[in-house]
Amino acid sequence: SCLEVETGIQNTNTLSGYPVANRRCSWESIRLFNRELHSSEKSFAPIASDSISLVISVEDTGVGIPFEAQSRVFTPFMQVGPSIARIHGGTGIGLSISKCLVGLMKGEIGFASKPHVGSTFTFTAVLMRAHCKGNDIKSSEFKGINALVVDHRPVRAKVTKYHLQRLGVKTELTAELNQFISKLNSGSLTAKLVLIDKETWLKESHCTPLLVNKLRNNDKPDSPKLFLLGSSASSPKGGSDTSREHNLNVIMKPLRASMLQVSLRRALGGVDKVHCRNGVVGNSTLGSLLHKKQIIVVDDNIVNLKVAAGALKKYGAEVTCADSGKKAITLLKPPHNFDACFMDIQMPEMDGFEATRRIRVMERDLNERIERGEAPPECASIQRWRTPILAMTADVIQATHEECLKSEMDGYVSKPFEGEQLYSEVARFFQNHDQVE
Repeated sequence: SCLEVETGIQNTNTLSGYPVANRRCSWESIRLFNRELHSSEKSFAPIASDSISLVISVEDTGVGIPFEAQSRVFTPFMQVGPSIARIHGGTGIGLSISKCLVGLMKGEIGFASKPHVGSTFTFTAVLMRAHCKGNDIKSSEFKGINALVVDHRPVRAKVTKYHLQRLGVKTELTAELNQFISKLNSGSLTAKLVLIDKETWLKESHCTPLLVNKLRNNDKPDSPKLFLLGSSASSPKGGSDTSREHNLNVIMKPLRASMLQVSLRRALGGVDKVHCRNGVVGNSTLGSLLHKKQIIVVDDNIVNLKVAAGALKKYGAEVTCADSGKKAITLLKPPHNFDACFMDIQMPEMDGFEATRRIRVMERDLNERIERGEAPPECASIQRWRTPILAMTADVIQATHEECLKSEMDGYVSKPFEGEQLYSEVARFFQNHDQVE
């Protein structure tokens, strides 16, 4: 399909629409490629090799890098100047780390920069071709459902549309709340789901009381479900109370297919087939699910450990911390009093996967003793011992999920915790104040 590029300034041949440090790597190259693609009558021949060479270019418009400092930007702990460190923070190792990572991917990294214009960083990487798997997201459950996305930023709206279409949702875009209200008033609205970007909601705040009242007074069973697309990083001051004030469903960005799936299922009255295996959770809150639960958190990073423990304590959990996989094994040797474990997967000496495997071996040994009637007195009322273990990771790709399952983990939560995902995972094991089996 034809390549679409939206620019802020019409006559500048760059992707951003502004002058950049390396125009050759910007819109001009892509425009030439697009022209060749459409003028050629030949189709691309399939690539025999499983390796793919990518060229990724990132351009910005800003202060740029002084010419005299350009030779040392990849040197660890070197800043362009003291003012950069004061304004932007950091220790000057980001580009050094990036260079190492690119090298590990058998690629190269370089840049072009002009002071007061900006910088263009380009790197290459040799990656393996991905193969579709049977456990990819299935869109059948959402087929036939229409959605309306209200967002005044076209590119951002198209990103939301892309994620919805992956789930099989037919999606229409509109730039203004007024257009949505007009559709609502005329009865021409076919969307069952309406997703409004928070920035657009706040930008047109003069329309929101009318819209909310209209929806509240609409008692039709097919009344559209309203979602607010929020971003904690970009929400204006005072905007965080919007969802509570108007009782709106909130989906946080960046969008993830799995989380979008959970949100839509709940709004449509369905059961989360992945996370709610024990039945519908109902109106339980994280506070009621975690209240007085004995939780062990395992992470070698003391900052991450405190953040995770603090988040769980906020919901009433009683938290014990362990800074290594070995300590976790000692604490989780059955019998013990812990209701669940949150385990970091990337730790030195022993990672979370290996620690979980060893814990499961100890649990199987105890379960065999229970079956033989040789269990210790404190296990007399227990038929089968298994402690729920959830991986804590910032890496939420499918491969990580599969590795969690292979290691007999029960699921994973992202770092930092996201309320909705945490709720979905915890609800699998805790139903209000019921005890774990």
